[in-house]
Amino acid sequence: MEILKKHFLICQYFILFIGLFILFPLQAQEARFTVVLDAGHGGHDPGAMSANSREKDINLAIVLDLGAIIEQKFKDVKVVYTRKTDRYLTLQERADIVNEHHADLFICIHTNASTSSAAYGAETFTLGLAKTRANLDVAMRENSVILLEQDYRTKYKGFDPKSVDSYIMFEFMQDKYIDKSVEFSSIIQKQFVSYCKRSDRGVRQAGFWVLHRSACPSVLVEVGFISNPAEERYLTSDQGQKEMATGVFNAFVDYKRSHDKKSGRQSSSVSKIEQTVEEHHRNAPEETIQQKPYGDTVTKRNKLETVILTHGKSSRTPVFKVQLFASPKKVNPKSPEFKGLTNADCYVEAGLNKYTIGEDSDYTRIDKIRREVAHKFPKAFIIAFIGEKKITAREALKLTK
Repeated sequence: MEILKKHFLICQYFILFIGLFILFPLQAQEARFTVVLDAGHGGHDPGAMSANSREKDINLAIVLDLGAIIEQKFKDVKVVYTRKTDRYLTLQERADIVNEHHADLFICIHTNASTSSAAYGAETFTLGLAKTRANLDVAMRENSVILLEQDYRTKYKGFDPKSVDSYIMFEFMQDKYIDKSVEFSSIIQKQFVSYCKRSDRGVRQAGFWVLHRSACPSVLVEVGFISNPAEERYLTSDQGQKEMATGVFNAFVDYKRSHDKKSGRQSSSVSKIEQTVEEHHRNAPEETIQQKPYGDTVTKRNKLETVILTHGKSSRTPVFKVQLFASPKKVNPKSPEFKGLTNADCYVEAGLNKYTIGEDSDYTRIDKIRREVAHKFPKAFIIAFIGEKKITAREALKLTK
């Protein structure tokens, strides 16, 4: 009898040991920070469209780039994708994925559109009542995917994405995740400006169903306007997609560090990805314009002519210019688009017509011109030439010391 009792106790201890052996890794896995990445639209829902591109493709490319960076840099983060291929999911299915994985953060990637081709810039939304008609229009457009479903009124509890009255519900909604959502949104917008060099449309609130149904801090990012030809070119390029993904990643690094600190966890040693000045001048989407360019006289050249130096400087002295924008097509010098600027010029590089104003060997005077046109051309930056050779502004400054 004693032998049987000992045998029984040994079996119990063995089972307990095996259970703990299995449980601890599972608990460690569950303790990992989980981020859900959502590429908006997909399948038979293309999202916003232009003659050359579809929103669903831009969204997916950026999400895959973003997820790859997070997976590579963070070993303590679990990345979940609502979709990794061109497939359709309902808004509720996307929210269900967030909740089933007990996500710590939800990031939706979308591409904006407008009836005006002049609209530009990136913005990030959190859940809330739309305080402007523009915010409401964005929410209505993104929520309209509901209309592709049968019996959507029943599935979405009477919510009608086309009715303004349906959005009143968000005025009385208490979202316990709003503070963290706004915090993350603000960090994203800062990175879009500092890293991606995009125009900042700010942090906004609106009634997005997918954010409403997700039980964690959640943001919906509109990376730019597919209806703006220049932004469309940028967002459909590998460079543009990687830069936007990196901008969101950098924001995630800051947010995760703050989250760890508040949770009493050891902060991650992962650093943000930085660009040098030279890399920015070489890689920044120079052709991206945020508004139609203005000016009144443009001298076009098929080849950059010898630069005329000011103040009697030698031909080896760098000359600075302000580059406004670039275009694959030539712009008519008499076009009303150039109204308001004088002494505009053009040179051709890599198949693009690049338009500049100003020409001076004094960097300070050129920088003053850049600041004067910044309200119209927020992406304008300074370039330099030695003779016909283009160099970076930093290289030119070194030569003038």
